[in-house]
Amino acid sequence: MNAAASRTRATRRPTPFKIASLAVITVVAVVVAYPFVRVVWRLFWVDGAPSVDPVERAFTAPGVGELVRDSTLIVAVAGACAVVIGSLLAWLNERTDARIRGITGIVPLLPFLLPSIAMAIGWTLLLSPRAGLLNVWLRDLLGLAGIEIETGPLNIFSIHGMIFCYFVVLVPYVFLFVSAGLRNMPGDLEEQARVAGAGSAGTFWRITLPGLKPSIAAASVIVVWFGFAMFSIPLIIGTPAGIDVLTVRIVRLINFTYPPRTDLAVSLSLFILVIVGGAWALQVRIMKSGMFVQAGGRGAHASTVRLGRLRWPARAFIAGFLVVSGILPVLGLLITALNGFWTPNIHWGDLGFDSFRRVWEDELTVSAFGNSLLLGAVAGTGIILFAALMAVHVRRDGGVVTRLLEAAIRLPIVVSGFIVIVGMILAYSGPPFELQGTFVLFVVAYMATSIPQASIVSDAAAAQVSDDMVEAASVSGAGDGRIFGRVQLPLMAPGLVAGWTLVFVNITGDMEVASMLASSRQPVVGFQLLDTYNKGEFADLAAMALMLVLITTLCVLIGTGLGRRLSGRSERRVRTARNK
Repeated sequence: MNAAASRTRATRRPTPFKIASLAVITVVAVVVAYPFVRVVWRLFWVDGAPSVDPVERAFTAPGVGELVRDSTLIVAVAGACAVVIGSLLAWLNERTDARIRGITGIVPLLPFLLPSIAMAIGWTLLLSPRAGLLNVWLRDLLGLAGIEIETGPLNIFSIHGMIFCYFVVLVPYVFLFVSAGLRNMPGDLEEQARVAGAGSAGTFWRITLPGLKPSIAAASVIVVWFGFAMFSIPLIIGTPAGIDVLTVRIVRLINFTYPPRTDLAVSLSLFILVIVGGAWALQVRIMKSGMFVQAGGRGAHASTVRLGRLRWPARAFIAGFLVVSGILPVLGLLITALNGFWTPNIHWGDLGFDSFRRVWEDELTVSAFGNSLLLGAVAGTGIILFAALMAVHVRRDGGVVTRLLEAAIRLPIVVSGFIVIVGMILAYSGPPFELQGTFVLFVVAYMATSIPQASIVSDAAAAQVSDDMVEAASVSGAGDGRIFGRVQLPLMAPGLVAGWTLVFVNITGDMEVASMLASSRQPVVGFQLLDTYNKGEFADLAAMALMLVLITTLCVLIGTGLGRRLSGRSERRVRTARNK
């Protein structure tokens, strides 16, 4: 009891590192939360008195029941499928002999490399009922069998089409987090279960799956958040299908209504607040339960599970996901870019690279690529390091002040990013900051919209770092700063690299912040993609999207390779510490 009390007092005793961490977290919390609080305060505090009008407006908005129903149905079905398939793909890649070196680990990430607007456009080019390339080819095949139809047989402009596109976009997020959890999870318990005769299936259900609770919980929250924040897919596919969702309605109220109905937009965001907040609360509860495996104990590298006759079906499943999620939409974009315009009648001999040349020769587009990549690298690195610092600080010092600061930083996760960006513009564009159209305002906006996501990743990574390792380092005389840099950060590295990849790709292909803050003076790729789409220049849009895919692919490959190296280094650190 005395030893435990001594450890508790040591944990809570102020140190220079704790004070510095708290100062950094406080500054970021103020910068992130102030614009959001400013917008919400003006809505809920009218004429010097509190008001419940936003709640009434939310429940009495035209078609609100159908709006919430369709939004929830699409995210729930697509998200559940993404969690199952993404986790299965991660397990096949990390734990079984179905893995194909250099290929299997990249396949589930392919849709992650496509901007969501490019994914939506790619499937529109393929499965539009009349002019979709894949539909035309399918009708030709059916014609050979004597079946003549004028449209279809597939239709992307439907709720099934939206669920499918949501699912494809969400799978990589699950794959990244579960893969990081598997790499960071010691395999000795799995080995013991197999030796005891549990078998591969029994070991998976009783040992592996419970050990992945933090990663699956983090992935589920990300899936819910991204599902309810998605804008490009419901705009491009849902609008022609007559399906309205919360994000599109919110954007229209702000950007396409005069005067802007910010009050109603924020009111509708209350539904997202309840749903995403509930998902976050569930993740926190799982983290507190402690019923999962932590890195840093008596770990061992997991042996490969032999699938036997199921090995090639598993590889066929992975290859099928590759075709559906990556090859087909990229093929649609590539044919359209090479053809120069969108048409089902392709003159194969006239294909060329004029679209790519136009994009490459446009100075504004080249500048947009440079700005987006710089923003992704600078903002992404800063965001993920801050999230790691916050996760460790909250885990070791969960006081009231710390929890309030954490809640303030996570506030933007429960509303549409557009609402947060409106607050950013109101708070920082005018005096005394005068940041309108600057690189700094972009970084601040991405902090507000990306730190909540990164914190979910870092929480999962921190939860898998054993307290025994931290206590051992503390007993040996290491300070908090040294423990963070030499113990916690290296062990969290696989998950943090996955989180950095997530943040980097989202920033480089971002649409929300780009549509509100970008200009000809400070262009970014998302703004250029949206502008090109609005102009109906599908060939140039396809070429631009493919160029972005090539760049982000290279960055993700580097990040994935680094994550594996760091994972191996973490295992060696654990073994070394254990032997000492």
